[in-house]
Amino acid sequence: MSDAGPAGTDALTEQLVVARSSRLRIRHKVHADAIDDFTWARDPEIARFNGTTPRDQTLAAFLAEFDYDLAFGPPTRRQFAIESVDGVHIGTVMFYNASYADASAELGMTIGPIEYRDCGYGREAAIAFLRFAWETYPFRSFYLHTLAWNERAQRSFAAAGFAPSAESRRNGELFVRMEARREWWLLHDIEGAFETAERASVP
Repeated sequence: MSDAGPAGTDALTEQLVVARSSRLRIRHKVHADAIDDFTWARDPEIARFNGTTPRDQTLAAFLAEFDYDLAFGPPTRRQFAIESVDGVHIGTVMFYNASYADASAELGMTIGPIEYRDCGYGREAAIAFLRFAWETYPFRSFYLHTLAWNERAQRSFAAAGFAPSAESRRNGELFVRMEARREWWLLHDIEGAFETAERASVP
């Protein structure tokens, strides 16, 4: 797991940052993130919570795919790194399946190191990312899918402004679709709803 050290970010890293909160930063991904991403993609526990299976891929193949995505990734998909304020790379937040015609995209997130899970970082990252995304992209809504049995994730995303909208099945698993719409999300943000959610994240 990469660590920029206690001094925090250097000037180059600061240029990559797109959003921040009290405990974390969201920044553009760089090649150095690949090893962490490879490790998390092969983690059975992370895969279980995503309703998938661990990636069965060599490191060389993963690195080639990672670097290609950095350089030539389509506008329907963008990945960002989540890191703590002291520079520890702790996860990924992304949008994918973007439809510019419908002004919508799917949100995905991974918190990798076990010591950073169940501590509110996912909720905090979702709030910070949405503030950035509403200003940067033409999307009117973001949606996501959580496993129906993962009530903790549903509570976390609800605190970040997502509401349940439907259920679906994939690979024999039941998923809950949750959605955030730009207008009412920004209204709730103006009213301070997500500041309360961020404060609740702190252990």
